[in-house]
Amino acid sequence: MTTQQFLCIAVIVFWASIIQALFGFGFGLISVPLMIFFVDLPTAVVTATAVSTVSCSIQWWESRAVDVRVMSMRLIRSAIIGMPFGLWLLLNIDARLMKAALGVVVLIGVFLSIKGFDLRQLPRAFDYTMGLISGVLSTATSTNGPPLVFLLHARHYSPEDFRAVLNRVFSFLNFLTLVIFFFAGKLTADAVRLAMLAIPVMGCGVFLGTRMRKRINPDHFRNLVIGLLFLSGLSAIGNAIFS
Repeated sequence: MTTQQFLCIAVIVFWASIIQALFGFGFGLISVPLMIFFVDLPTAVVTATAVSTVSCSIQWWESRAVDVRVMSMRLIRSAIIGMPFGLWLLLNIDARLMKAALGVVVLIGVFLSIKGFDLRQLPRAFDYTMGLISGVLSTATSTNGPPLVFLLHARHYSPEDFRAVLNRVFSFLNFLTLVIFFFAGKLTADAVRLAMLAIPVMGCGVFLGTRMRKRINPDHFRNLVIGLLFLSGLSAIGNAIFS
């Protein structure tokens, strides 16, 4: 990898880290589609997963005083159950089809949110279902965020609780995904080296992003989350079409 390639990836990681620090998600959504202009897709996915694991773990520690253990464990347990099914799908079904379906479902969720459908009264089974889907997507497509973001948005979580839940769940899921990558032989020397170089850059982005949070009020936060979900849906569909 040339110095110019790394500098471009460093800029991508920096801005993606700011977004994740502000909202609790979005690192992979932003970084992977841009990284593939400079490295191959497997290297981009593994690098983004490794860097995001460290980022989420740091922010999990920072938000440890926020009491969201019940929801976090509910989602983690159900996601772990879904991960083996996602691996089976990865080995047996075209990933592009799953990404396209994910994009359509996310856009439907955005439409429901814009129309003002109140989903807070849905039963607890809705939480487990979204966690299960997230686990399936984590190993099938390396895109586990949208179901959890939609769930927490539908439950009208405050920005602090929203970020706290996502950082806890993503830390577990990303770590388990890295373990799967390791046994699948995807943790190449290039990906590990790039991740180690990118982690300090990520730290700078998280530092800046956490200090920008106070400038976003809760109402604007919800609108921005909807915007990022919309981009996530379009990104999944675009990735399915052009990959």
